[in-house]
Amino acid sequence: MKLTIEKTLISGIIIAITGVLAIVVISIRQSLRLQDGSAIIRHSHEVIRETQEVLNLSTRYELSVKNFLLTGDPSFVDSLDSDTSLLESKIRALKELTADNPSQQERIDLLLNYVHKNRALLDEATRMSRGKDFQAAATLIATGATIGYSRQIQIQIDRMDAEENRLLDLRRRASQGVASGLQGVLWVLTAAVCILAMVVLSKVKVDLRKEKKVRDELSRFNRELEQRVRLQTAELQESEGKYKYLFFKSPLPKWIYDQETLQFLEVNEAAVRHYGYSEEEFVRMKITDIRPPEDTPRLLSDVEESIASHEDSRHGAWRHTKKNGDIIFVEVTAHPIEYGHRKARMVVVNDITERKRSELLLRQLNEDLKKRAAELATSNAELERFAYIASHDLQEPLRMVSSFLQLLQKRYQGQLDEKASQYIHYAVDGAERMKALILDLLEYSRVGVGKDSFGAVDMNGIVAEVGDIFREKIIATRARVEIDPLPEVHGDKVQLTQLFQNLVGNALKYRSGEPPVIRIRVTEEPGGWLFSVGDNGIGIDPLFFEKIFIIFQRLHNKSDYSGTGIGLAICKKIVERHGGRIWVESTQENGSTFFFTITNHQ
Repeated sequence: MKLTIEKTLISGIIIAITGVLAIVVISIRQSLRLQDGSAIIRHSHEVIRETQEVLNLSTRYELSVKNFLLTGDPSFVDSLDSDTSLLESKIRALKELTADNPSQQERIDLLLNYVHKNRALLDEATRMSRGKDFQAAATLIATGATIGYSRQIQIQIDRMDAEENRLLDLRRRASQGVASGLQGVLWVLTAAVCILAMVVLSKVKVDLRKEKKVRDELSRFNRELEQRVRLQTAELQESEGKYKYLFFKSPLPKWIYDQETLQFLEVNEAAVRHYGYSEEEFVRMKITDIRPPEDTPRLLSDVEESIASHEDSRHGAWRHTKKNGDIIFVEVTAHPIEYGHRKARMVVVNDITERKRSELLLRQLNEDLKKRAAELATSNAELERFAYIASHDLQEPLRMVSSFLQLLQKRYQGQLDEKASQYIHYAVDGAERMKALILDLLEYSRVGVGKDSFGAVDMNGIVAEVGDIFREKIIATRARVEIDPLPEVHGDKVQLTQLFQNLVGNALKYRSGEPPVIRIRVTEEPGGWLFSVGDNGIGIDPLFFEKIFIIFQRLHNKSDYSGTGIGLAICKKIVERHGGRIWVESTQENGSTFFFTITNHQ
């Protein structure tokens, strides 16, 4: 009890010292937080300053081009290259400054997109003006004003400034809160130390009152302990009997051997049955006698290591020899025990011979599978190289045939009868179709290249780009395009653009009499995304669902619908390159929906 009181006093002093140290540490920490807050506020000011510089540079670039268009003075555009480089560096600096803010990163990406589009429009107008095409330049500038790239740049800058001002306000309030919190914490800790001193003194008084009560309880506890020792002794004797029963009746082979002499001391019935030796034969043997001779050095080394390391248990895989000479594979677990005042080890054996044979067979099968996969990869690579080289080399003689046929048609125009002119037309048309097939074959052979070009791809940007490609056709056919918000995936941006371009192009091409309706949907799945591109077109007979993905397979006459029949084969190859699969659901005259998956694996 006296020791307890001393401990209480010591604990009170330690806690008091700890409280004082806590006050110092918290003061330092809060001071550092105030400094961090100031640094963050400066960071926000720097971001706002950079956004204004970006806006000024963009405006200056646009004003220089427009002044040049109005006056024709080339001095206005002499500094455009330096302004462009400076603008790009400012945007990159702005992106680095806001790397921890995803919303600002998205706005910077939009800002960069509008800056590029605005600069491309202004550069094109400058080129037209230098080429004396002033009317076209004026029209292009008017178009740019209608599209509103400059206004979009201003909007993105304003949004970024608004976001930084909002963060700036939050950070200022946070800094004020930190200062107030520091003062409050210091007062609280000071009060806590004072209260602690009073608590320690009162506890010492309580401990003194408890001292007498504890001595009485200790006496009673000693009497109860003596009774428990007698009960535990009886239980230990009973447990020893159970242990011997479990040892001898265990279905797994078990034995005990002397750690110094390696002599068997005791074996159970399962060991006698499994190894073929009698119990009397076992106790005359050593554990080295049931090992192949070549395994003995490893066994002796393992025994020495287990003795030196004082391990509670040791597990390992070994080979054992039965009395009939059969060698079996086993897993052995050994535990150190005391046996008749001798250091011994009890061993439990699990025969894994059948499992080992299965593992060897499985390993052989895996090796064969790897070999066949390598052969298949080599074959595919050689096939792609052959397709590329063959299609590339075929273009030269094809160009010669087409050129000479066109020269023949031009040279003897009016001198040949209608049938000859028709034959020449057929020959030229066939050469052109052959050229299209070769170019498509080249494109198909390029799809299977490695994944060096893979990266983060915004599918919304991909679909927007495809929409720009088909803008005129969508307007001409009065098509309606419905698009879900799309995710960011890991893939090849160029090939994913080609995938959507082929599917949307097919939806516009194979339309029915009604205005096309194209629906682009996406749902998240375990490990990736499921995309779909549906339409209300002429549909596909279910008999041809697999055929349409085969290279050069067409369902329609070339006079009805143009194309070489390779587009969907390229789509299939692109999807498979991204770890997914593609399929179609459709009925004739009721439209088609193409589904494909993209995995998230990098």
